[in-house]
Amino acid sequence: MPPIKTLLFVSAALFANATLAAGTPAAGFVPDAAVQRAATAYAAQAVATARDQFGIKLDGTDASMAQLDAVLARVHIAYASKSPRPSDEQLMAVARMYGSYLGEVVRLKHGGAWGMATREGQTLPGMRTAAGTPFWPWTQAAQRIGKGAGYNVADYYKGLLNT
Repeated sequence: MPPIKTLLFVSAALFANATLAAGTPAAGFVPDAAVQRAATAYAAQAVATARDQFGIKLDGTDASMAQLDAVLARVHIAYASKSPRPSDEQLMAVARMYGSYLGEVVRLKHGGAWGMATREGQTLPGMRTAAGTPFWPWTQAAQRIGKGAGYNVADYYKGLLNT
C-alpha cells in the first residue's frame, strides 16, 4: 500500500481530469484505515477552518450540509476571482478538507466506509455508502470550489441518502 501522501497526490492529479462523479459504478472498493484516519483529521480541520475563517458552524448534522455549501460557495468566489487561479494541488488541499467533512457526516450518520475505490482502471481514496454506492467526496468538494453552484454539496448529500 502506498503512503497516504502518494494517494493524496494521485487524487489531485485525477481531479485535474475531472473524471469522477458520485454514483458511477466502481469495479472495486477496499476499506482502508489510513484513508479513514486522514479523512477524520481533515474533517476536524474543516470544522475549525469554517468556524475561524467564515464564522460558520459545521456540527456534523444532516442540516450542516447547507452550511458546508455556504462555506464552499465563499471559497468558490475567492477561487474564481484569483488571477492566476490556484493550482490543482492547492484546490485539492482545500477540497480534501471539506470533502472529508462531507464524507464523515455520511459515514457517522448513515454508515459507510472510507477506502480505496477503483474506477476506470484507477484506484484512489473514496467512499462506499452503507447501501454500497461508491462516491468521491473530495472530488465533489473540488468541483463545488472550481465550478460553482451546479455542484451544490447539500443536494449531492441528499442524493447520496436516496441511493
